[in-house]
Formats: sequence, C-alpha cells, structure tokens
Amino acid sequence: MTHDAANDDDLDMAGDADPLLEVVLADALGPYLGALSPEEAEDYRRLLAIFITTHPASAPLYDRLRARPPVLSESGTVAREGAGEGEAPAEPGDGTFGGRR
Repeated sequence: MTHDAANDDDLDMAGDADPLLEVVLADALGPYLGALSPEEAEDYRRLLAIFITTHPASAPLYDRLRARPPVLSESGTVAREGAGEGEAPAEPGDGTFGGRR
C-alpha cells in the first residue's frame, strides 16, 4: 500500500489515543506485523482507524463498544439493565443455569 500520510493532516488521529481502538488495531494487524514494513503497518493502522470510526457499517458498532463499561479485572456480579429486577439471585448449586428459575 503506497500512501503519503503527510498529505492527510485533517485525518491525523495521533492525539486521540483510544485504548479500545488500540486493542482492535493490535488484534487486526498483529498477524501481519512481521510481513509489513513499519511504514506499511502505520498506513494500514491509519486506514483501519479511520474505517472503524467513520464507516456507516462499523462506526455504530464501535460506538456501542465504547459505551460499554470497562472490562472488570476480576470476577464478580455485574448488574445488567432490566435483568432480574426485583428477583433474588440464584444461590450457587441450586440447579439453575445462569440464575434462571
């Protein structure tokens, strides 16, 4: 891919470091980093970042992921909107699956 990124000053996303976007880009480009030059990898990184954040098919999905609370670093109970309101949680080992009764 030959692209002169210096001509795209209006698309510079360097100041907007988003941890979610960084994880997505690392996951997408990881298998190809050994085959790409650093310049090519950066070009693909910029292209994917712009695509993910602006394309009509991917931007709504990306926005939904960003709206989610961060992933917990430890196990525990997480309240979900509209789930089990007013019900007592299932006791471990009561024979239910996922707290369903």
